[in-house]
Amino acid sequence: MKRNRLAKGLMVLIGIMVMSGMVFAAGAPEDEAKSLLISRWAGPHADDLKAVVRDYPNGDITVDDIDYGSLRQKQLTSFQATPGNGNYDAVWVASQWMKEYVEAGYLMPIDDLIAENGFDTGNYAAGMMEGVQFDGNTYGLPTFAQTLILAYDSAAFEEAGVDVPTTSEELIAVARYFKENQGTGIAIPARQGSAAVGFYSQILFSSGGYYFDDAGNLDLTSPESIYAATVYDQLVDNAVEGVLAWHHDEVAEAVRTKNAPIGVIMSGLANQNHDPERSMIVDTVKYQPLAAADGYAAANNNFWVWAIPANVTDEQASFDLVTWLTSPEVEKQMTMKNQQISAITSLSNDSEVLEAAPFLPVVMEALGNGLMDPALANFQTLREAMIVGLSEIASTDADPATVLARVQEELKDVDFSY
Repeated sequence: MKRNRLAKGLMVLIGIMVMSGMVFAAGAPEDEAKSLLISRWAGPHADDLKAVVRDYPNGDITVDDIDYGSLRQKQLTSFQATPGNGNYDAVWVASQWMKEYVEAGYLMPIDDLIAENGFDTGNYAAGMMEGVQFDGNTYGLPTFAQTLILAYDSAAFEEAGVDVPTTSEELIAVARYFKENQGTGIAIPARQGSAAVGFYSQILFSSGGYYFDDAGNLDLTSPESIYAATVYDQLVDNAVEGVLAWHHDEVAEAVRTKNAPIGVIMSGLANQNHDPERSMIVDTVKYQPLAAADGYAAANNNFWVWAIPANVTDEQASFDLVTWLTSPEVEKQMTMKNQQISAITSLSNDSEVLEAAPFLPVVMEALGNGLMDPALANFQTLREAMIVGLSEIASTDADPATVLARVQEELKDVDFSY
């Protein structure tokens, strides 16, 4: 009797618990949704990501989006926090920051997680995967590739009876034609800064050159280097008025508002050409690679990386997150929203993606041939010297070869061996 009363009591108690939501399968505790914090660059692309991550199946994601000028410092501060004290579960890292972060021990290698989860990295462009590997270890997954391309108003070219340029020599001739005959010219990023170095490096790479010779010596006076700086100089001479104050945003705006019939734009801004509220060339814009003298186009591969900080509290949760963020499904969503270029090679053959991002074939051609800036401790010293040198070339009558020889001399004691 007592046993029956006890059983009945337990049944009543279980019923109450079920009704109140206190009982779960197999008596296991309720799985709480993980709260994950990620760091990335702010802007329209970040706003789109905030909408996409609402569908993440394994937790709640908070996107801490920071302006580019403050992003790196905010990440560095987080890397030094103790686990569980506001540090990030995943970080969006500019490819040029990767070596610094890895050498400082801020990022964890993910090779063991890749093996344990049977994850296939073959979906990502090989050139970009190389950019996330250091000393034989993998430190993240690539995304959001960018490079310089030509954007032009095909209607303006047809009206002028001018052929679309396929080489750097033809590009200079086209810029000169529009400058002399229509008072416009080409739009290029000629403000003193990194954009000018990016332009120089793409012509350098497309010409078969590099910053260093085969022995690792700085080689700014090579024929390829002098040619790249000369092309830059001649295009500045045949550019739209005001380019000495222009960075990427101003160049893109000049092209889409018909202030320039052609421009050297950053591919990440090409989506604005297709926005009727911002662009006057929605129906006439076309794209071409930024090629060298023989028509070969090689990008200076710039991209972002989803990486896992070394001080995370749950490595598997972070790995699940970064693989989801760089999956074909999520990357396609982001491309359809804002035409960002992913590292997923299969998407370049997706008809929906090609319709949304008609510049994709041009970008992928350049990225496929592209090179990266060297991951050297003192490369920033070289970059800063080139910023000053290219600014002098753009704003004065200085001979490019002479300027490059002087920069080479100034850097003769800098160690570029590591």
